[in-house]
Amino acid sequence: RRKGGGVAGAPAMTWEQLRIRANRWVRRKTAWAGMRRVDGRPIPGWKPDEVWMIVVCRNEALRLPFMLNYHFALGVSRVLLVDNDSTDGTRELAAADPRIHVWTSNERYKGPLYWQEPLLRRFGVGRWCLVLDADELFVYPQMDQLDLSGLAARLEQEGAAALHCLFLEMFACEPIGQVRYQAGDDLRTAAPWFDAEGYVRKQYHPVFGGPAPDFIYMGGTRGRMFNEEFGCSKYPFFKYSPNLFLRRGLHTIEGAPISAAQGAILHFKYLQDFREKAMREAVRGVYWNASAEYKAYAERFRQEGDFSLWHPGAKKYEDWRQLVDLGLMKDL
Repeated sequence: RRKGGGVAGAPAMTWEQLRIRANRWVRRKTAWAGMRRVDGRPIPGWKPDEVWMIVVCRNEALRLPFMLNYHFALGVSRVLLVDNDSTDGTRELAAADPRIHVWTSNERYKGPLYWQEPLLRRFGVGRWCLVLDADELFVYPQMDQLDLSGLAARLEQEGAAALHCLFLEMFACEPIGQVRYQAGDDLRTAAPWFDAEGYVRKQYHPVFGGPAPDFIYMGGTRGRMFNEEFGCSKYPFFKYSPNLFLRRGLHTIEGAPISAAQGAILHFKYLQDFREKAMREAVRGVYWNASAEYKAYAERFRQEGDFSLWHPGAKKYEDWRQLVDLGLMKDL
């Protein structure tokens, strides 16, 4: 791992560093101005041994109930959630839980971490935070023995402030349109398959001095499907500080010592509602590269009607130990 940090007499910031810092400041102020609280509950103080989760979502009433219950069971104490103008009841579902504090924003999506950064800066400084999307489940070593606060304590004993995770796309055996998932059911049962191979390490070139990753995983299921580069590293669990830089939508992190262990993120995008979302987001064009990925999915749906991501080499998910045995995670 890259070591180091700011020292007396360090060189002045480069133009790229100044630009990133300035953009982050402007985006944080702009995003906060466009966020409106939905629930009227006071937000209590963050206790030292607590882990809070930050979620940004749009029209995720299908996945959100299980995702929330899964992470509450792991020890999440409170959730700060930003709803991006949902129309399917997502906002109301979240606001009904007293452990969840909800903001809404009707702004167009303006890139990764646009809404997360203001919440981290206001509530998360010096705290262990879990930052996820509504279609993601966090998996980590020893999770059947350690809750999230226990994991944070183990990482701190190691001198780490962030956990690197491999991003695993989860899919069903049947074609996407034939998945019959119901809200609240276990997502791992509806889409239990994943690719155990096809992840390539690519050197990471840090922008700032101090701790930073040596590499980023690329490839995975989306690389297999479209023969293009996709980032498969993510840093969802970290101890936040203002000098920590979450870059490329949590795909890399700078300014936090990274644990030698490694977790995973199970990503449940490919349920029965995905075709409609792909078509809609291909037209909206607000995601990375004018929603190029969604346009590729939409075109495949137009050509094939429906399709499956399953293949004979896929593995069926069992637990965190299986991922360690496959070399996709590293134990503590």
